[in-house]
Amino acid sequence: MFHQPHSLEDALRLKSLHEGAIFIAGGTDLIVMRNHGRLKADKFIDITRLPDFDKVTKTADGKRWRATGGATFARLGKLPVRCLAEAAMSVGGPQIRNRATIGGNLSSASPAADGATALLALDATVEMTSLNGRRTLPLSEFFLDYRKTALAPDEIISAVEFPADWKSAWEKLGKRGAMNISLVCCAVGVSPAGEVRIAFGSVAPYPLLTPRTAQFIQESGILSNPEESSLNEAARLAAEEVRPVDDFRGSADYRRAMAGALLVKCLRQISGSEPQSDHSL
Repeated sequence: MFHQPHSLEDALRLKSLHEGAIFIAGGTDLIVMRNHGRLKADKFIDITRLPDFDKVTKTADGKRWRATGGATFARLGKLPVRCLAEAAMSVGGPQIRNRATIGGNLSSASPAADGATALLALDATVEMTSLNGRRTLPLSEFFLDYRKTALAPDEIISAVEFPADWKSAWEKLGKRGAMNISLVCCAVGVSPAGEVRIAFGSVAPYPLLTPRTAQFIQESGILSNPEESSLNEAARLAAEEVRPVDDFRGSADYRRAMAGALLVKCLRQISGSEPQSDHSL
């Protein structure tokens, strides 16, 4: 079964009528999973024709960005939000970035989801819509376990919102220089009031916040005075807080060490003691 509705209401109605149907846009994750036998679905609802479902705009007060669920990584890569733009541009190649959507990235809940990791550091909120209405949840409460989210079967990710005025930084480590899946990635967000949020990808069953490390950074004054001893302590705390496993890409011990190293690079970027990395492909 394949449907291509032209309104969000029609898409949600089709979802309610066909049990097991899956929304699909870019398909960069779903098609791979289906081809490898990890997804048995044969009912798809194509949402690429929904009006205004690939938009990124400022909210009315100008303080936040709002990206609809179908916003592509190519579009997000043009935003003046450093960690999200760099994360978006580090995903795949141009063909992938022009297909992959932020809604798909969040709903797949991959531990290595670059976009989700960046948005966590920005204290993003996710909007979910069903025929019964809309609800909003902090992204930090959206990921429940490996490939498991708070998204109900009858819901779609309709938008994600995040601040427009935060400082941020992004670092990613992989085995190649391009077309790379994260071995470890790190995003740091700092609000105008000085709130610090730190997120990591590929170090837990889902994209992970490290609040103890963030609290230390916030209270220690590292961002205004990045002394080596304080940076080393931040790296140590991050290595303790992440929860990696051994797999074919790298060992847990290596990931812990690299989580700390990437965090230090991000902190130096934000403090101005290290230049912005070039993640363009």
